[in-house]
Amino acid sequence: MIPVWSTACPDWAERLKKGLLIIPAPIYPDQAAHALAIFKQLRIVDAPGSPMFGESCAQWVFDLVAALFGSYDAQTGIRHIKEVFILIPKKNSKSTLAAGIMMTALLLNWRQAAGYTILAPTVEVAANAFNPARDMVRRDDDLDDLCQVQTHIRTITHRVTDTTLKVVAADPNTVSGIKSVGTLIDELWLFGKQYKAEDMLREAIGGLASRPEGFVVYTTTQSNEPPAGVFRQKLQYARDVRDGKINDPHFLPVIFEHPPEMVESGAHLLMENLAMVNPNLGYSVDEAFLYREYRKAREAGEETFRGGMSKHANVEIGLALRSDRWAGADFWEEQGRCINLDDILRRADVVTVGIDGGGLDDLLGMYVIGRDRETREWLGWGHAWAHETSVV
Repeated sequence: MIPVWSTACPDWAERLKKGLLIIPAPIYPDQAAHALAIFKQLRIVDAPGSPMFGESCAQWVFDLVAALFGSYDAQTGIRHIKEVFILIPKKNSKSTLAAGIMMTALLLNWRQAAGYTILAPTVEVAANAFNPARDMVRRDDDLDDLCQVQTHIRTITHRVTDTTLKVVAADPNTVSGIKSVGTLIDELWLFGKQYKAEDMLREAIGGLASRPEGFVVYTTTQSNEPPAGVFRQKLQYARDVRDGKINDPHFLPVIFEHPPEMVESGAHLLMENLAMVNPNLGYSVDEAFLYREYRKAREAGEETFRGGMSKHANVEIGLALRSDRWAGADFWEEQGRCINLDDILRRADVVTVGIDGGGLDDLLGMYVIGRDRETREWLGWGHAWAHETSVV
């Protein structure tokens, strides 16, 4: 029988406010328990005392591992949750968690000569992702016997199945040809700034077509600029799945951000609300450090504060939050009133139309300005069209 499940969490805002979990229960509890038994024994070597995950993680981490690996149907070989999107602030053990998830996948894998990949936007990020996985192997005698670590090519090989876990810095030449069972894409917000990142990611996850047990995990903090490119696309899609606007039970959104009403009121910028979006507070996130950084950023000025909040509280930078924004941005959006072309034609005594034809690789834009015949205020409406050849 085909299972029925949902990855939507329409009450996420209330759950975060109350400190409740936002990740669904696993579809197959036995598979989840097996994966957790492995994951919890992996060591976080750079933490004091090199504890195991099972000794030093918040519950949301275990729920995430259970949801992903507990979506695997051992009878059919199909993993029902294909994509996971994780938006989490800095210092919440994102890179270490990524390494733990991929090491667990490597050890659970049954396919001979399979491949797993951590795709990073830069060499530095690649090193940050590989080092925790390398150390997990070297600090465990059993894993050290079972796996070969090749630091110079950032690869860990399972000696029995000949399966590899590779950490790759993104480049069209290195990404081409990757056919991974599981792919983890780290710091997606940086990919959003890269040219042809969408093509690279499409190439990197192409292996899912012929590997029904495959998965893709996206991990990221918020961007220090308005979300763009593939990051913006995935973020919006994840929010829509979370809110129930899109029904996609194969996509799991795990988003730690303040609800819209708090953003609108400015409450998301208050120090007391940092804990709400930092699920590892008290674990990898030191409360005293976080609050001290908050106060320092406040004193340093608005630009530093906004940048810090984008990273430590997942505050999205928009029109009114850019460091280089127009001074009127603080008031522009709240003054805006929605009108359409019909409104202008009905209310105006005179209308001027401007058109920019652009080209086949550009937008065709039109803007209409009209003067209200009664109030004499100026009204504006604009629209743009893209020819189908410009978006192929």
